[in-house]
Amino acid sequence: MTIDERPRGDVVLLDLHGKITGGDRLIIDTIDSLVTRGVHRIVLNFADVSYMDSVGLSTIVRSHLRLRQHGGQLVLLNLPARIADLLSVTGLTKVFEPFNDESAAIRRCSSTTRPTAGAGD
Repeated sequence: MTIDERPRGDVVLLDLHGKITGGDRLIIDTIDSLVTRGVHRIVLNFADVSYMDSVGLSTIVRSHLRLRQHGGQLVLLNLPARIADLLSVTGLTKVFEPFNDESAAIRRCSSTTRPTAGAGD
């Protein structure tokens, strides 16, 4: 898996490439680095993700919680159908509002309004 960072104002888009599986700490490490640098609004772009297992899903949830602890927000963009189905089956659509439009995802993430639902709330 690889990640490309694209800053957009106070939001950073992370373009994910490849498979998100257990044991891969790249997402967690990247988000931790961004939080340390003061970035708290992140959009994860799944357009080039071919697979995500349940441990990968827990990585996304942990990243969401990390950002929420710092008053930030994590938005999901371009979810493949299989991953969108996984979010639906696990009830995580109550936590994450997925977007298919990059501009809309950035606007949602830039919004000063915090999400009303979230893991751990």
